Amino acid sequence: MSKKQLRTLISMILVLFILVFAAGCGQKDTENSGSKDTSTTSEITFEPGTYSSTQKGNFGDVPVTVTFSEKEITKIEIGDNQETPDISGPAFDKIMDEIMNGQTLKVDTVSGATNSSNALLTAVEDCVKQAGGDVTALKEKSSEKKAGEPIEKTADIVVIGGGGAGLAAATSAAEDGASVILIEKGVALGGNTIRAGGAFNSYDPDRQKSVEMNDALLNELKGYLDDEPSEYGDFAPTFEVLKTQIKEYLESGNTTVLFDSPELHAIHTYIGGKRTDLNGNEITSDYDLATTLTNNTLATIKWSEEVGVKYSPNINTVLGALWPRTHNVPTGVAYIQPFEAKAVELGTEIMLETKAEELIMKDGKVVGVKGSKTDGTPVTLMANKGVVVATGGFGANPEMRQEYNTYWPEMPLTMKTTNTPDATGDGIVMGEKVGAQLVGMGFIQLMPSSHPESGALSGGVWGSAETQVFVNSDGKRFVNEYAERDVLASAALEQEDQLFYIICDANTAGISPEGKNGWGDDIETLIKNKSIYKADTLEDLALQLGMEKDALVNEIAKYNGYIENKNDPDFGKANFGPKLETGPFYATPRSPSVHHTMGGLAIDTSARVLNAENQPIPGLYAAGEVTGGIHAGNRLGGNAIADILTYGKIAGQSAAAEK
Repeated sequence: MSKKQLRTLISMILVLFILVFAAGCGQKDTENSGSKDTSTTSEITFEPGTYSSTQKGNFGDVPVTVTFSEKEITKIEIGDNQETPDISGPAFDKIMDEIMNGQTLKVDTVSGATNSSNALLTAVEDCVKQAGGDVTALKEKSSEKKAGEPIEKTADIVVIGGGGAGLAAATSAAEDGASVILIEKGVALGGNTIRAGGAFNSYDPDRQKSVEMNDALLNELKGYLDDEPSEYGDFAPTFEVLKTQIKEYLESGNTTVLFDSPELHAIHTYIGGKRTDLNGNEITSDYDLATTLTNNTLATIKWSEEVGVKYSPNINTVLGALWPRTHNVPTGVAYIQPFEAKAVELGTEIMLETKAEELIMKDGKVVGVKGSKTDGTPVTLMANKGVVVATGGFGANPEMRQEYNTYWPEMPLTMKTTNTPDATGDGIVMGEKVGAQLVGMGFIQLMPSSHPESGALSGGVWGSAETQVFVNSDGKRFVNEYAERDVLASAALEQEDQLFYIICDANTAGISPEGKNGWGDDIETLIKNKSIYKADTLEDLALQLGMEKDALVNEIAKYNGYIENKNDPDFGKANFGPKLETGPFYATPRSPSVHHTMGGLAIDTSARVLNAENQPIPGLYAAGEVTGGIHAGNRLGGNAIADILTYGKIAGQSAAAEK
C-alpha cells in the first residue's frame, strides 16, 4: 500500500470515528434532554412495603397508608377520620384513582373538599418519601386527560344539577313515565343540599300536636287580630283566612296545642321576606309562588317519606324560621341518598363531572343542553320534552355577588360562604342568554352562625332558635336570637371582629350519646381544634374565651331570669327554651358568611321559566335556589329544603307533561 493510500485510509478511519463518536454523543444528549417528566419518572423506584402518614384535614387527622412495589404505588387506604364522609368521600376516591391510574402526584384538589384533599395528597407524598421515591419527579409526571369522542344522547327530560331540587325533579318526572338524564358538574351528587342541616318547614297537625302553645306564640296570634288585611299587600286574601282561623282557634278553648296552618306559614314567609334595598326599593314574596309553596309542603313531606326520607318525630324552630314548624333529618344527605336511589330505580341516567354550558334553542323552544366532561369531552343532550335547570344560586361566585348586591352595605370578595364551590350561578347565566327574566338578584342572605374559618355550617353545637344564646367577645348578648337571619347577621357584623359565640349547656347543645353533633362531627375533635370550647362552669368557659371572669356568668343569669319571667326587656325575645344551668357548658365561635341568594330565574307556579314579558319560555323549567321570587329579600330558615323539593317535584311533573 502506498503512502498516499495509507494516508487516505487513516483519514477515512478518523472521519468514521468522529461520526460515530458524534452520533453517540448526540444520542446520549437526546436521551438526557428529553422530557424529564416521562424519562425520570418511568425509572422511579421505591423500597417495597407499606408506609403510613397522618395529616390534618378539615375536622382532624386523616390517617393514610400507602403500599409500594419496587416500581409502583399499588394501594392507598384511608383510616378512620372525622371528615364529613358525604363530601370528603367522593374527593378521596377521585384523588386516589388519579394517583393510582397515572402513578403521579400531579393531582388537583377537589373543589369543595380542599382541606380533606390536601390532607390526603400530603400524606401520600410523605409515604413516597418514606419509601425512597422521588416526590418532585412524581409531581412533574402528567397523567394526561384526553378528551373522548363526543357524547350525544337524547331523553324526554334533561335535568341540570344534582342537588335536592334536581333529584326531586328527576324523580317526579320519572314517576310520571318520562326518560331522564341528570347531569352534575361535581364529582358527586348533593349540591348545597348535602351541606345543609336539612331543616324543612311545614304545617303538620300530626307532629305539631305534641308542641305546647306557649304564651309568646299565643300573644303573636292575638296580635294579628288587630291588623288590617291591607297591611299585607298581595297577601291580604290569605291574611283574611288566617284571621278567621285564629278566631276559631281561640274560641275553641283548646289553646294548649300549637296552632299552625299553611296560611300562617305564608304570612311568615311574607313578613320574613319583605325588605327594602339600599336604593329604597321594596320587595315582597310573589304571592302565587309563596302560597303554592306553603299549600304543598305537607304533601311534599309525605311524598319524600314515600321516597325514603326519614324525619324526626320532633318539631322545633330552626334559626330564623319564626315558628315551631321545622321538621328535622340528621343532615341534608338524608334527602340526597333516597332521592338518588329512587331516581336511579326509575331509570334516570346520572352523569357526573359534566358541566352544562349552553341551552340549545330551536324555533323558540329549549330542546337540549351543550356541555363538557372534566376531561374536555363535548356533551350534547337533546330533550324531547324539556330541560329543568336546578343548578343552585351564586353564593360561591364572589364577583357575581358583588355585582348584584343591593342589600348589604358591603359584599367583600373575601367573604366566606356555606355553599358548595359549584354554586357559581351557571343556570342563571344560561337562562338569561335565552331570554329568561331575572328577579330579586340584589338580595343575598348571610348565615349568621357560620364557622369563622371555613364559612361552613358544621363544626359547632347548638339547639333550636328558642334555646340559643348569642354573646359577643365581652360576654354580652346583642340580639334577639329568635329573629330573622338578616337581622341576626347584621347584628353580628357589628361585633368586634364580626365574631360571636353561641352558648349552650348540657341540655341545649344537641350532642348525641355517641359524642357527635348534628353534623356527625366528633365533639372531642372539635374541642381539640377550638371549633368549640367546653368547661364545667361558666366562669371557666369565660376564661377560655378571654372574657372577664364574671361577665358571662352574670349575662346568663340575667337571661335565665328572662326565661323565668317570659320577658326579654333587652331585645324582645319572647319564645324561650330551658334555662342554661347544667354543666358542661359550650361556646361555639361563629361569624356571618354568604348562605343563600334569593334572586334568580323568574318562574310561574308550574316552574316554567318566564321571559321579560312574563311569558313561559317553551321547554324550560327551573327549581330551587336558581329561581327567584319566592323568598323576596330574606328567606326563612327551613324554607329552602321545602322550596327545592316542592318546586323540584312540580318542575319534574310539568316537564313530563310537556307535549
